[in-house]
Amino acid sequence: MKYRLSLRAWEVNEMESIEYEESEQFAGLAEEERIYSGCLPEGDFTIAFVDGVRRIDYTAYVWDDVNKASYEGIFATIGAGAILLKPNSLNLLENSLCEQTVKRVFAVNGDLDKGEFKNLDYQIEAITDREISLGLLGILREEEAKVARKVWTKKRPHLIVCDGTLKYRIKGANCVGFIKTIKKLFLNKEQAYLLQELKKGERTPIIRVHHQTKVEEREESEKYTWYVKLSDTEGMGSLARIEIFKEQDFEKIRRIANLTAGILPLFASTPFQDPRSPQNLLPIRVLENMLRKYLGVSNMARRKLQEAFLNA
Repeated sequence: MKYRLSLRAWEVNEMESIEYEESEQFAGLAEEERIYSGCLPEGDFTIAFVDGVRRIDYTAYVWDDVNKASYEGIFATIGAGAILLKPNSLNLLENSLCEQTVKRVFAVNGDLDKGEFKNLDYQIEAITDREISLGLLGILREEEAKVARKVWTKKRPHLIVCDGTLKYRIKGANCVGFIKTIKKLFLNKEQAYLLQELKKGERTPIIRVHHQTKVEEREESEKYTWYVKLSDTEGMGSLARIEIFKEQDFEKIRRIANLTAGILPLFASTPFQDPRSPQNLLPIRVLENMLRKYLGVSNMARRKLQEAFLNA
């Protein structure tokens, strides 16, 4: 065999992409500088939540005998799915889970000969432009974006909430990104008081945001963003940042912003339900638990990798 692998069973360090939190992307307010109250939907309203999970099956060290080079790799199983809900209705779990997908990937920071791994149930993904854990996170985000697009095409919900920053391929859908980890603010110091004055069910003004990724810059795509207060607790942990692509009509974006401020607190978790409360929304928590079941048994995945390499 051209390659020799040594497998390691411990987890890789968890990393999150921080490119969407650069404060220099703040481009000013798109509304009057004040607090805005949220509103609840009327009539037959449907909302979809999209998220993904990942499991590290093995980390690996790859030695290339031909090129005399070494690479780091991650064997991972990732899953993405969506749950569709009607507020103020009985939502049975078996009927709410409307889309799910599972993918096994071998993320590696080198260009490998895929033919050497054709018998493996893992798709090779070369990651050479960033840290490998961030590359794996990017693959997961792409799967989530595909799920969101399918839900929009098949179900046409009134609103789709994607956990994390939005991918470009979701443009055109009534889709918002839900960012619960706030690292830097899209407000200047003089406007930061707005966050302190927010009450549950309220939002900040809509904020203009410059390009966040090279793809968005190439496609001349920009976003709007705003902050929503999810619970009555104090501090940044009670807030979430929402974002949406700018191509839609601004009045429609304003209505969506008011909806997110009104409806998302209804789905916020409590400390009794989730230690990541209130930012880890209950539908997201349920979806994550369901998706982990679809990933299969981790011991079986590891055993197959051991048989493929350790006994080679």
